[in-house]
Amino acid sequence: MNKDKIKNESSRAREVVVEDDLQMVERVSFSADFLLMVINGTSDPIFVKDRQHCWVLVNDAYCNFIGRSREEIIGKSDFDLFENEIADASWEQDEFIFTTSKQNESDECITDAGGKKHYIAIKKCVFKDEAGNLFLINTIRELTQQISQHFQVEARLRESKALLEQVLNNIPQAIFWKDCNSVYQGCNSFFAEIAGVGDPKLIKGKTDFDLPWKEEEANWFRLNDSNAIKSKMPESIVKPQLQADGRQCWLEVNTIPICDAQGNVLNILGTLQDITDRKEIEVTLQKLYEELEIRVHQRTSELTKVVTHLQKEIKQREAIENQFRLSEERLQSLSANVPGMLYQFKLGAEGKFSFPYISTGCLEIYELPPEQMIADASLFISCIHRDQREDFEKSIANSARSLQAWQWEGRIILTSGKTKWIQTASRPQKQKDGSIIWDGVVMDVTPLKQAERALKRAYADLEKRVEERTQQLMQSNVALQKEISERHSVQSELLASRQRLELLIEQTPLAVVEWDTNFQVKEWNKAAGNIFGYTKNEAINNYFEFIVPQSASEQIHHLKTALLSQKGGTRIVTKNTTKSGETIICEWYNNPLVAVNSEVIGVASLVRDITERELASATLEQQEQFLRSIYQGVEQLIFVVNVLDNGDFVYADWNYATEKAIGINATEAVSKFPEEIFGDFQGAKIRQQYIRCLEAGISISYEENLVVQGQEHCWLTTLNPLRNAEGKIYRIIGTSFNISDRKQAEINLKQQTQELELAMNELQSTQIQLVQSEKMSSLGNLVAGVAHEINNPVNFIYGNINYANNYTQDLLKLVRLYQENYPQPVSQIQQLVEEVDLPFLLTDLPKLLDSMKIGAQRIREIVASLRTFSRMDEAEMKKVDIHEGIDSTLMILENRIKAKSERPTIEIIKDYGNLPQVECYPGQLNQVFMNILANALDTLEESIELENKTDSNPQIQICTQLVELDKVKIHIADNGMGIPEEIKGKLFDPFFTTKPVSKGTGMGLSISYQIITERHGGSIECISEFGEGSEFIITIPLHQH
Repeated sequence: MNKDKIKNESSRAREVVVEDDLQMVERVSFSADFLLMVINGTSDPIFVKDRQHCWVLVNDAYCNFIGRSREEIIGKSDFDLFENEIADASWEQDEFIFTTSKQNESDECITDAGGKKHYIAIKKCVFKDEAGNLFLINTIRELTQQISQHFQVEARLRESKALLEQVLNNIPQAIFWKDCNSVYQGCNSFFAEIAGVGDPKLIKGKTDFDLPWKEEEANWFRLNDSNAIKSKMPESIVKPQLQADGRQCWLEVNTIPICDAQGNVLNILGTLQDITDRKEIEVTLQKLYEELEIRVHQRTSELTKVVTHLQKEIKQREAIENQFRLSEERLQSLSANVPGMLYQFKLGAEGKFSFPYISTGCLEIYELPPEQMIADASLFISCIHRDQREDFEKSIANSARSLQAWQWEGRIILTSGKTKWIQTASRPQKQKDGSIIWDGVVMDVTPLKQAERALKRAYADLEKRVEERTQQLMQSNVALQKEISERHSVQSELLASRQRLELLIEQTPLAVVEWDTNFQVKEWNKAAGNIFGYTKNEAINNYFEFIVPQSASEQIHHLKTALLSQKGGTRIVTKNTTKSGETIICEWYNNPLVAVNSEVIGVASLVRDITERELASATLEQQEQFLRSIYQGVEQLIFVVNVLDNGDFVYADWNYATEKAIGINATEAVSKFPEEIFGDFQGAKIRQQYIRCLEAGISISYEENLVVQGQEHCWLTTLNPLRNAEGKIYRIIGTSFNISDRKQAEINLKQQTQELELAMNELQSTQIQLVQSEKMSSLGNLVAGVAHEINNPVNFIYGNINYANNYTQDLLKLVRLYQENYPQPVSQIQQLVEEVDLPFLLTDLPKLLDSMKIGAQRIREIVASLRTFSRMDEAEMKKVDIHEGIDSTLMILENRIKAKSERPTIEIIKDYGNLPQVECYPGQLNQVFMNILANALDTLEESIELENKTDSNPQIQICTQLVELDKVKIHIADNGMGIPEEIKGKLFDPFFTTKPVSKGTGMGLSISYQIITERHGGSIECISEFGEGSEFIITIPLHQH
């Protein structure tokens, strides 16, 4: 009895082992195929290397990426496929990861087999298998979109930086910036040139000790930086410095600390200005002042000699009276032609003032004839600007009280409304009757006010000293006048008038030159000597050619003709030559000297050196032309809007690009409102932006759509407010870019991106389907091969088992017959009967043969199902029995249908209709059945696990039917937990899955949908309610077109 039990258990164990082995082979085969399908199905390149840096696994995406087949890659290293430089870098990085076992991620730019650049992220990590072998797993991910956005940001930053560098390099001032350790971080071109480094980029990282300064100069810069950092206030110092080219110059350095919100100094901003010219002017003025001191002393000595000479010539006055008259006429003519007004101002003892004398220059300056002002002296006071009238009266009173030389500068307003700047200087002399007389000159200094401000102080001091000397001389003259009879009183007045005129001529900052009719020099004042370099003795009797270059001779001859013919005064600007050979530019005022008898006795010239002014004017003109060429030449629209006092806006100007874009000339747009240019609707929109800029008080940028010249364009506009000295915004500078093309490009790019995404999804889907088809084809070949190999020995066993059974029955009959006829066998046979347990063998052997027959029959059924399912590798369309495909699929899934410890058997309810053969792709259709049935089994198992019910009745119902005579419907339903409504719409989307990462790819139903709809022209739908189960309905035509 024990032996029977042992043998029965042994027989059942063999059956279980065989069945488990078959299930294990099936699971392993499906797991490896599934893993390979997933790896080849991903769009990202994946590859695996062994410890010898050789490829052992690559997916299809990586093969396509580097343009090599799998056979060309597997077993090779980087040195077999790539250049040495790339291979060395890859080998070194992989070895580091192998050694440290650290995960590594990096971004790289590589070129694929088609020559296209890719910006990729490479992730590498080490994996160790059960045997302890190390493998390097690499995944590659495209970064094209992120990198593109990153590059766009970088491009905008580069543009902004280039614009800032352009602005800095075009500012006519040296600018630099350092860190808190006085290390240069940058500068503009102007500073780089001063520092002798040439390129501003070379300044970074240097200190003042690295630049061509002296050590003491570098220490001075350091000290200046330190003071600014400590005080957190700007520092300004003026120091001499030796430049890189060896020049000695004066520099004004302003150091400004840049602080953060907490007041910590982050950087130092500095400006450096070369003030050498200003210093040289100060030195020149000092030298001029000293020279004037010397000349005043010399002049005083000369005047003393003149007085002595006059005393000696008193007895000869009768003889020289005619000469005095001639001189008087000449001086009167000079007085009439001096570009100013000579006057004699008298303040009576009773406080009344009058003008005993005013030259004809009054008409030019005051636009009044001298007779009118002599008749009404109040006109002189009334012309003075009301803001300066009190100052004028105080200065007169001070001069009258102290009898000091009087000088005054201010504005006058003429009856015509014009405003002028005048400069007047005179000396007071108190008369015996208590009155005071000032002899002086009024000059129109409107164009010279700024240029001669420094010289004014020097000349004012000189005037004071000359006045003192003149006063002494006049006192001597008064003593002499006592000795002269009344008949010489006129002569004395003429002499005094001549002396005053001579003093005025000598003291004027303008060069005074008197020519005779042959244009020989007859008079040459000190200012002329300063300008041309010739002393009076060197210049007297020289012809005009000695200071006029040959190129201007013809112009001078025409001028001589006009002057000698008394055609009036002239003003010309010419180039002249100094004694040192230097060419200067001078402004000449020329007037003929006409005697009482209307005879021209010579020419008087007033000369001003305007070389610096002309050069400055030429430079400014060049700069203006340069900026104007940029303003008019750029393609960017630039426009200027004036902000009126009432807050309204009118256009002041715009450049050529704006004219071209809008179709309106800039001159036509001046003083027009936005509505007049762009119409009421668009003009109102534009006005709102101007108001927004005005209210914000800062630069604003915005995009706007405007219709100009009949076409709508998109513009990127920037408005920048400008403020006046009071901080009020008085003007808006605007720039606009036409970004219509860019906007259209963005739209096109977005559309192309959507099309590419669609194409990519289709490509991925096609790729996955191809991979799945290839996998199923390989699986079909494998299954067909295995089925064929199993089928032969099984047929041999199944075919012979009936014969074995018959032979066994015959032998058993023979044994029983022997037992009946020979009940007492010999001892040896009796012993063997007991050893083999003959009674058990006689009953168990038939059962054993029946069991073997049942097992062989089961194997034949499984092989038949496998052969049916192996039609997956059949790519051609053919007519098949749908029911066979469903049954073969159920046969393969039977292991999952059987009862388990945690659940009962899943009941399969078949309701097959009477269907004809269907024209289809059988392998692909079986794949659809496999996906849907496998999902139904997953759902039922998950429902049982969640509900924790072991007594549930899980079912799958399969129903087929013929509809409309030309279509077949297959219903596959389960009584699981159903599908939520929010998920149902995504069931057939690629990569959508509710399963864990290791259990599903999300491609099963997506591929099934494509097989049914695209390959068979049918439909597939899902009907489900959460908690009520799910039903998939597949409809395909009987015949494919």
